[in-house]
Amino acid sequence: MTRLSIGFRLTVWYAAVLASGLGLFGAAMWFALQYRLIAGVDRDLAQRVLGLKTVLEVERAADRAQVAIELSEFAEEVPNGELMQLSDSQGVLLAPSEEPRLFAAAGREAGYQTVSRNGKAFRVFVREIEHNGRSYRASVAAPLDPALSLLRDFRNALLLMIPALLAVACAGGYWLSRRALAPVDEITRTARSIHVHNLSQRLKLPRTGDELERMSAAWNEVLERLESSVRRIRQFTADASHELRTPIALIRATAELALRRERSPEHYRAALAEIQREAEQMTALTESLLTLARADSGGLELPLASVELKELVADVVRQHEPLAAAKGIQLTARLPERSAPVNANESGLRRILLILMDNALKYTPPGGTITVCARSREDGVEILVEDSGEGIDRAALPHIFERFYRADPSRADRPGAGLGLSIAQALAQAHGSQIAVESEPGQGARFSMLLRGRSAPP
Repeated sequence: MTRLSIGFRLTVWYAAVLASGLGLFGAAMWFALQYRLIAGVDRDLAQRVLGLKTVLEVERAADRAQVAIELSEFAEEVPNGELMQLSDSQGVLLAPSEEPRLFAAAGREAGYQTVSRNGKAFRVFVREIEHNGRSYRASVAAPLDPALSLLRDFRNALLLMIPALLAVACAGGYWLSRRALAPVDEITRTARSIHVHNLSQRLKLPRTGDELERMSAAWNEVLERLESSVRRIRQFTADASHELRTPIALIRATAELALRRERSPEHYRAALAEIQREAEQMTALTESLLTLARADSGGLELPLASVELKELVADVVRQHEPLAAAKGIQLTARLPERSAPVNANESGLRRILLILMDNALKYTPPGGTITVCARSREDGVEILVEDSGEGIDRAALPHIFERFYRADPSRADRPGAGLGLSIAQALAQAHGSQIAVESEPGQGARFSMLLRGRSAPP
């Protein structure tokens, strides 16, 4: 089923509303004109009755013949004077009308009424007049044909003008709707032309300051986020492929060399040990990738419990003391004197500390220092890992938590795939925290993370 366009539907609704409005306006004007015309006729009839009363008051003669003559002269001077009738209380006509049947049809009830006579409509007004203690009945009438003819002409004009005006308004409304929706069609065409290979293309912003401009800007923001995500996915895939290609190639080369000819058991054991080391690196890399994939999908949920941070930090520092001593690095731990319980996941928190410690050992030269500190604050317990290593360039600081990122690509000989800090940040976010870093080139680096929970004073 073909859906009607928005422009056509807007035009239909506009036409319906406009037709209803014009219909109500035309009906209201027609009834208002009818009321004004009938009211004008009624005023004329009332004036003629007042004229009859004035004739009676001016003519003081008691002779009915003289009164009849005066009334006849008055009738000749006023419009529709032949449609007047005056009778006394005995029913004697003082001013007979040329249309006696018209007044007979109207009856003797006082007031205004409309009477039809010989296919024509008349407005009749009957009123009692008191003069010199005598009662008279005045009846006057006027034809309604002029008023009805004007009403018919007005009705016919409405029946012709309303459809014509409605047609013109609908055509103009449709044109305006198409003009107003033209940017939407342009946005649709541009959006359809955008695919995964040209996500850098953007919608043209109509500088109108209305909803269309805001919608276009919102779509451009969506495209920018999508382009960034796709770029990261592509980079992630390329880097992961590169990182996995090397150990796979080494494993294959080592196995092929070992199988090329007969070798001694020691040589086979050395080849298997090399394969084992590369397989362990591939396993660690794969686990890291799976951890980041779960974090991206929102599936990295860690069960939190009360963890004694003081003991955990001390254990991680003891674990790294032999490595620090072998490199000639001074490793120091500053822990609170009292217990420092926090709400955390013990294995996740341990992994964060291991990553930060390994990173500090990797980039601190012999003779340097590494300090691990856990200190209580009013809003929780803060963990700091500070080193006196080579530091991080300011341009690299915003990117160090990105996957496979290396601040100095020339030092690719250093172990690691560039996923450690990304994993540490994901684990910190799973704890409801964030790892912050402060560093200057040549002045070392300082990583900190705040954990919520009950803390004891140092």
